[in-house]
Amino acid sequence: MGVRRRGRWLPEEAVSIPQEARGGLAGDVAPAAPVWAWIRTYRGVDRRVEAKAIAATADAVLIEWGSGQAATAAWVWRAAVKHRADRTAPS
Repeated sequence: MGVRRRGRWLPEEAVSIPQEARGGLAGDVAPAAPVWAWIRTYRGVDRRVEAKAIAATADAVLIEWGSGQAATAAWVWRAAVKHRADRTAPS
């Protein structure tokens, strides 16, 4: 669940894994890949979000979820991310 700030809902922020654990240089994912990802919030809640993978290393993926000014990003373990079909892509 998100929090209300300045009259709008913002998603909860997730805990990113430390830079030392990410596994080397990050490469951009272009175009961003639609994924399901497990995140852990600062309150210790684990939940699955519909996100986009925007960068990756050998061990971790940078995901972004939400939209507009409410978008949030976090580094998560690669094993916490699964590809999903992009329903907005033309068939």
